[in-house]
Amino acid sequence: MVNLFKLLGLPDPKKNVVNDTRTKNQSSANPGPRSSSRADFHDLGDPLWSERTERLIPQAQKNVVYLKPDKYQRVRLDGIENEIVEGSMVLVDLTSLSHMPSQKEVCKRRVESLGEINNIPVFSLNENDSLLMIPGVGMRVDTKKHRLGMKVLEHEP
Repeated sequence: MVNLFKLLGLPDPKKNVVNDTRTKNQSSANPGPRSSSRADFHDLGDPLWSERTERLIPQAQKNVVYLKPDKYQRVRLDGIENEIVEGSMVLVDLTSLSHMPSQKEVCKRRVESLGEINNIPVFSLNENDSLLMIPGVGMRVDTKKHRLGMKVLEHEP
């Protein structure tokens, strides 16, 4: 008959053989590393590792800029052209203007003219054109698969 406990890798309850070295190591309530295994163990919560990771991973240079109308129902696009040129994506949310279609169209035209100035198309992300996206320079938009990405990865499958 096959020992089910051995098959599953569990200790056999019928065997009451206790090793003295095991009881010494198991008596500690601390689940952390033991002094004997300290050389093989790397505590990833140690500040040394977070400092190393910060040095190895560069800071993000691109942002996602979210704009919505102010209290006067205008979309402030001052300085947004610089963000687009640096590669940041701009999302403009016009859902708060759904009760004012003429003001929504004015804001939409301003966003579209900003895209035309930079030779970048403006994408509508929903059916009623209330959420607009301007991809940053160097950003690739796949209109067939609806995927965003960087222009560097354009040759990737």
